[in-house]
Amino acid sequence: MMAMAESVKTQAAPIHVMTTESPGFHELNQEDYVATLTTFAEWGDPKAQHDLAALYLEGLDVEQDFAAALKWHTLAAQQGNILSQHDLATMYLEGLGVTPDPETAFRWFFKAATHGDAKAQNNLGILYATGTGVALDIIEAAQWFLSAESQGMLDATENLEIAKEEMTPEQLQEATMRFQLRQQAET
Repeated sequence: MMAMAESVKTQAAPIHVMTTESPGFHELNQEDYVATLTTFAEWGDPKAQHDLAALYLEGLDVEQDFAAALKWHTLAAQQGNILSQHDLATMYLEGLGVTPDPETAFRWFFKAATHGDAKAQNNLGILYATGTGVALDIIEAAQWFLSAESQGMLDATENLEIAKEEMTPEQLQEATMRFQLRQQAET
């Protein structure tokens, strides 16, 4: 099995930043912030759901709770939140609060990758390159590494070089062609 540069770290980080200089906002302490975020998440806001899941996943300002992280990431991911799709895939791949399930991880990485998430593209390439949760396919792996690399993902550059060592020139040409066709279809 090839050793790949992994980028399966979650993209969990609270994004909402409010200061006293922010127009229309009062200063919130962390308890108010979590309560407000929870309210918006319960109302179905996918951004708030992602941010709340991130807090629970990392144990930031709340007690770490993988079940709560899974719940909120699932709700946000189902609404198309790309960051939650990536983080949910990571939870399934690493078994954070769930039984490890590489096939489910693959499906969520695929959703995020097809929506342009470079980390998910790199991770999808790793899954293809190692046959984790999907059939081993070095050409498909290289195609996803090329996609992530085109967005500046350095891990993908390293992984592509590793994959090239296992590929024939014809396989690399096929991967490049698939990448270019997918890029054209997206524009």
